[in-house]
Amino acid sequence: MKTMMGGKFFPITTKPACQLKWTWSTIRLYEGSTSSCHRVEKEFVTADNFDTFHNTPLKLKDRASMLEGKWPGRGCEHCKRIEDVGGTSDRMLHLTIPDLTPKELETDVTAIEVTPRIVEVYFDNVCNLSCLYCWDGFSSKIRSENQRHGRFEKDGVVIDNRAQLVDDLPKLTAKFWDYMERNRNGIKRFHFLGGEPFYQTQFDYALEWFARYPCPKLEFNIVSNLNINHEKFKNYISRLKELIEKQCIGRFDLTCSIDCLGAEQEYVRFGADLELIKRNFEHVVAEDWIYLNFNQTLCGLTIKTSANLIDYVNSLRIKRQINHYFSTTVMTYEFLHPKVFGQGFFDTDFKQILANMPENTQQERSGKEYMLGIQKEINQHEQNTEEIKRLAVYLTELDRRRGTAWQTTFPWLTNLLETV
Repeated sequence: MKTMMGGKFFPITTKPACQLKWTWSTIRLYEGSTSSCHRVEKEFVTADNFDTFHNTPLKLKDRASMLEGKWPGRGCEHCKRIEDVGGTSDRMLHLTIPDLTPKELETDVTAIEVTPRIVEVYFDNVCNLSCLYCWDGFSSKIRSENQRHGRFEKDGVVIDNRAQLVDDLPKLTAKFWDYMERNRNGIKRFHFLGGEPFYQTQFDYALEWFARYPCPKLEFNIVSNLNINHEKFKNYISRLKELIEKQCIGRFDLTCSIDCLGAEQEYVRFGADLELIKRNFEHVVAEDWIYLNFNQTLCGLTIKTSANLIDYVNSLRIKRQINHYFSTTVMTYEFLHPKVFGQGFFDTDFKQILANMPENTQQERSGKEYMLGIQKEINQHEQNTEEIKRLAVYLTELDRRRGTAWQTTFPWLTNLLETV
């Protein structure tokens, strides 16, 4: 196994082998599903076979395909498209991260039945926001809104609840914590997502669980929208610091989901209070024991003010390192993906985004390469006028439900629609 700077790197060199496929499992307990990363099609587990979540039949098949030098499909083509145009994909980035290799590969680099190093879990869909690129499986607010207004269908746009919530969530949750108790020493990273973790009952349970079952080498990552009462937020941060001080966890990462700034942020992430988000973000900037990240979803409506967000974060980077992650993972509607606007449409915006992105650390340099890859991938597509028109239909229906006005927030889209 090759090593660099004291770390052990993923030993399978056959392209397109992906460290995520062997080491990462995303689990959505509320629907009983699992996948090898958030881009890949999911499979389902039950309370009776829960321990197989990392070695499901399709995961084993995908690993075998990669050992044969084949892209397995089922969502992996996202990385393939980026690599085909010369960009840096998630697959490539994760190959640069050491010490995540499953123990089985240390003795057999052809092993496909392995134990995970990264466990990412969605306990339920409790959330305080209704982000327009999200869905009812990740947001109780969206689920309630859809129940209140009913199914919408027009010109190929459908808005309705799609998540099939399991009846035995308490049993699946108990199985998860039982698995964690038995396997916690082998897990390198534990990601808690939602919904919004700071509003979920399992978040309190997780903090109590780590106090009972210390994992002094584990990295605990929370993904949060930061739209939380400031005093409540500070109290949770204090509790997390205590877990660090008592060596109940080895490291705490806070990944802040912020897409852009201004009215666009509050429209896209409906229910967000940008000033509250900034207040909470600036609070954790001062907590230098936290590994701090911000993550953007680059949908068609957020790219034009993304550079402003990066500029704001840069003003805080003089105090400490803040890592930057992002993607175009829009799994709900094709018309929200920036590619529908076509080649060159966002080039001026990307020029400013890339100019604002620093290059002082390896993570920053890798991030800049990744952003350039996203631009290249978007520019492989022609403008899709039908999808842009569907976007307007979708936003008009959301405005009716929410009392918002997309034409005021996105005048550039109004101008574009007059020409298509």
